[in-house]
Amino acid sequence: MITRFGLTLAALILCPVLGAGHVAAADLRLPASPPPQALAASAALLSWAGPYLGVQGGYLSGRSEVSFPATGEFHFVDPKGATVGATAGFSAQWGRIVAGLEGDVNFVDARATIDTGFAPVPSVTQLQSAVNWNSHLRGRIGYAFPRTLLFASGGLAIAGVESKAFDNASGTVANWSDTRIGWSIGAGAEFRVAPQGSVRLEYLYDNYGSKMLGAQTVGVTAFGERESRLDTHTVRAGVYWRF
Repeated sequence: MITRFGLTLAALILCPVLGAGHVAAADLRLPASPPPQALAASAALLSWAGPYLGVQGGYLSGRSEVSFPATGEFHFVDPKGATVGATAGFSAQWGRIVAGLEGDVNFVDARATIDTGFAPVPSVTQLQSAVNWNSHLRGRIGYAFPRTLLFASGGLAIAGVESKAFDNASGTVANWSDTRIGWSIGAGAEFRVAPQGSVRLEYLYDNYGSKMLGAQTVGVTAFGERESRLDTHTVRAGVYWRF
């Protein structure tokens, strides 16, 4: 009888103690590791932050309108051609948001010549428009995917522009060369092809507004005052390296 009472008392004492120990052991278990998919997604989001250099090339198509205030006459002399250049920039990154500043300088070989004379020899007088170089200083903002950056850009555009008028009957040429300043907007996508290397495809629209070109007299030939308007569209691809 005494023995049975002692066993019952011992059971009453040990059960709560053993139960508490089981709860404590459960509390000491390490937290579960993140799912493999979450770790892979985190590792796949590459950094776009830091300085970079690159080279790019593409095609420029311009709209150049030459008008004569004295007569109301106007002509479109639209330069088209290749462009190639170099870029330097710096980006910062906050999660998937990437923003930065970049500048580029490009050689451009875009020109057009039209006949403005009357029949039977329309080529007796001609107009020519050319873009010889351009440069941009732009801000960029984008959204990063695991290996892709989609971005928009905007800022300053500068171009070396040349306008000519030919009087082929007298063999004289009037030349107006100047540097135009305007604005630029664009968008594109950049793809990471190596830990530090990427390729980019982008579009740029540059608007240089209008400028009055003063009258000139070359020899005995007078070339009247004219207004020149210019904007350009550029599609280009590039290769870039981050440091």
